[in-house]
Amino acid sequence: MRLWLWLFLLCCLLCTSCAYQIVSPAPPPISESKRLSIVQAHLLLGQWGVAKNKLDQIDITYQGRDYWRLLSLYWLSIEDYSEAFLVHQKALRKYPDDDFVWNNYGVLLGQKEHWDEACAAFEKAGAKGLIRRQSVQINLSRCAIRQNQVNLAEIYLKQAKEIADLPLIGLMTELNLVLIQGSNDKARLIFNNIQADKETARGSVHFDEYNCLSRHLIARETDPTLYSSASNFTCLNGSRY
Repeated sequence: MRLWLWLFLLCCLLCTSCAYQIVSPAPPPISESKRLSIVQAHLLLGQWGVAKNKLDQIDITYQGRDYWRLLSLYWLSIEDYSEAFLVHQKALRKYPDDDFVWNNYGVLLGQKEHWDEACAAFEKAGAKGLIRRQSVQINLSRCAIRQNQVNLAEIYLKQAKEIADLPLIGLMTELNLVLIQGSNDKARLIFNNIQADKETARGSVHFDEYNCLSRHLIARETDPTLYSSASNFTCLNGSRY
């Protein structure tokens, strides 16, 4: 009798322990704003396929300004310029005052060498932004150089430098500018900064510009008498987004 009682109590204890097992709570769903932040990170890392997959998962009710910025940047980044044009134009119809999209639309126009339209887009980006974007100021400086407005180019570039250290395209813009102004010593200092990260320069989309600037600088240093004054040459190639 006592044995049966012990077996009964043991069975009750086992049933109770099974009934009160700890169950891990389901993870909370990822918010759409968090999902967009993840997309941005993937784009910065060059993980295009993953970024597009996550963009496709964004519910249509959350496809606002940030969504269209990232979607347009995706198509620009993978260099599908036909689709990028369509997406940027649609984004600008939805958000005509968005400086980010205007700047990148200018980059697209520059890819087609429609420089007057590209510069107009950069000017809109500069006028509509609540704060100055370094990429916009660099692009405006490059436009001013193309238009032989050297003093204006210098102003825009100074504004870009006040925002942050110049990226590669900014340094090449500055090198272009000082060579036009005939300042060979300053040009050499800037070129040395670029060469400090030579592999980045060689692997960039602006490699042709890098080579062009290198040739001009070496030619001026080889025979300074031939390049003693300012000129209107340009090695510019492309824009910054």
